[in-house]
Amino acid sequence: MKKSLVTVLGGFGLILLLFASISWYYNKKIHEKQAILLKLDSLSTQIQEHKDWIEHLTNQRFWYDSIAQNETTYRRKNSFTHELIRQNLSGTFRASDSKNKKNLSARLDHLLLTEDHILNDIAKIGFKEHGYIGKMRDVIHDIEKNFPQFEEQILSLRRHEKDYIMRNDEHYAVSLHQEITLWKATGNYPKALNQYLQYFDSVRSRFQMLFATPHKNHYASWTLNITNIQANLRHIRGSFIRESYALSNDSLKMQYIISAIAFLALIFGSIYIIRNITLQVTRLQKSMNEFISSNYQADETISHQLPKNEIGQISIQFLKMARKIKWDVHLLEDRVSRRTVALQEKNSQLEKQHAEMMDSLRYAQKLQESLLVSRKQLAQHFEQVHVHYSPKNLVGGDFYWMKSFRENGSEKVLFAIADCTGHGVPGALLSVLGMNTLDELFAAGIRNTNELLDSLRKTILRRISSDEEQRMDGMDIAIFCLDKKTRELHFSGAQMPLWIVRDTEVIELNGERVPIGFTYLNHLEFKSEKILLEENDKLIVFTDGIVDQFGKESNKKFGKKQLRYLLSRSGSQNGSILYNRLMNQFSFWKGEGEQTDDCTFMILEPKFTRSRATKNGSSVVSEGIQISTEEVKS
Repeated sequence: MKKSLVTVLGGFGLILLLFASISWYYNKKIHEKQAILLKLDSLSTQIQEHKDWIEHLTNQRFWYDSIAQNETTYRRKNSFTHELIRQNLSGTFRASDSKNKKNLSARLDHLLLTEDHILNDIAKIGFKEHGYIGKMRDVIHDIEKNFPQFEEQILSLRRHEKDYIMRNDEHYAVSLHQEITLWKATGNYPKALNQYLQYFDSVRSRFQMLFATPHKNHYASWTLNITNIQANLRHIRGSFIRESYALSNDSLKMQYIISAIAFLALIFGSIYIIRNITLQVTRLQKSMNEFISSNYQADETISHQLPKNEIGQISIQFLKMARKIKWDVHLLEDRVSRRTVALQEKNSQLEKQHAEMMDSLRYAQKLQESLLVSRKQLAQHFEQVHVHYSPKNLVGGDFYWMKSFRENGSEKVLFAIADCTGHGVPGALLSVLGMNTLDELFAAGIRNTNELLDSLRKTILRRISSDEEQRMDGMDIAIFCLDKKTRELHFSGAQMPLWIVRDTEVIELNGERVPIGFTYLNHLEFKSEKILLEENDKLIVFTDGIVDQFGKESNKKFGKKQLRYLLSRSGSQNGSILYNRLMNQFSFWKGEGEQTDDCTFMILEPKFTRSRATKNGSSVVSEGIQISTEEVKS
């Protein structure tokens, strides 16, 4: 099989070599033609630039003085240009093109001679200061100076002179001659007028030799000659393009022929190799089937049936590999079986640990809920209470706390709501620490809201930090003290507000931007704000879990702006209606999305003590009636 493959590949290589040789030959010929075309283009460009230069010198009169003054310089420049054109011409045409070269050289010789005549005519004519025109103007200027009485005749002559020079029209020359003849006929004229007329006739003669003589003027002869040279170059260029195109066609035809031969050779060679390989593969497949049917057992007869080439060697190695794979598979199956048993045991242990952990968390949830203020306690001091308390996990870092006391004959209520750092078990631990600390501070006799926050902050910092480490944990908290008799409310806040809904107005008490915990700010103490409540006022307290909740559809936060809008729009409604609308809107906003943080929201309607007169004019105090309480957990 190796010999057959070498034979086919060798034949195909020879075809490719032939293809490359023929392509190289034709590409070489085409490249030579294209090189000549580039040189022809360069020669044509050089001749066109020379043509533009001569036309510019001939048709622009202001050059005539420069040529008259430096005729030798212009002739040398013209000769140098012709020498460059001849060198370019010699480099363009080969010996086989001597006819074209000889023809163009002869035309260039005649062209150089005509250009010498043109430069000579221009130098003789001049323009302002040199040549016949310069001399003619010197004479007429002398006449103007010496014979001022003839100013009118001189101006008429100068007008015909300039018109003839600028327009090269014989009508103006005839008119000038007629005026001079009439002037002479009077007998009163300057003698220098004859010299002026002589110079004018010399200018006229040169203009006629340069432009006016039919079929014999130098400029027309030069134009015809250089136009013929350019036409000849275009004809030669066209012939080279046609030859190059013919070579391209011949090259393309040869490439098609050789490609067809190579394609046929490839097909027949492939068929030949495929037949040999197919035969070997068929034998290999037969041997493999026999080996598999023998349950991967070694058999000398199978080895003898394999082909004596690379495929046969591959087959033998395959047989060895198959037996090794069988043994490795057996080892892997045994290892997987043992690993599976171990994983099942681990999984069982993890499930048991998870169940125990969930039982512990559920028990911790019940313990945390038992530490919160009960609905019964809240109902003793508020007409209506609506609570939405929803930790993100089973336990959370939000808590609310309440204590009541009597002072100066008035019953007062201390109420606080807090959001501890984090959520889950760490947040729950901080919440327990916060509630216990508030209980201790209340038991120590601290009643003012700002003093409670100052003491709470110092105690929390002392308990969670150490000399080696300053922890950043803490809580945000809002706390108020309500005097049920005077309706005065004192509020202090640490990064948490208290909102009061009064009809459609939302009054915001924002507290201070300092947390209960470590801060880099230079904060000395908390302050207390006082406000007098009115009938039907509703106290709104909440943690940031409700305003930071992302909507499932909009992927934006619920926000204080939306909460404030909902409260102001329905603030005059009953507390139950207001609460239900808020919770419905919040549930719609959240959808089935994940809860962002621990969430606590409360609406509290204060219960004030009322006084009424007795028959003897004294007053007695009666407590308000409890309306309803509600706690919603989600």
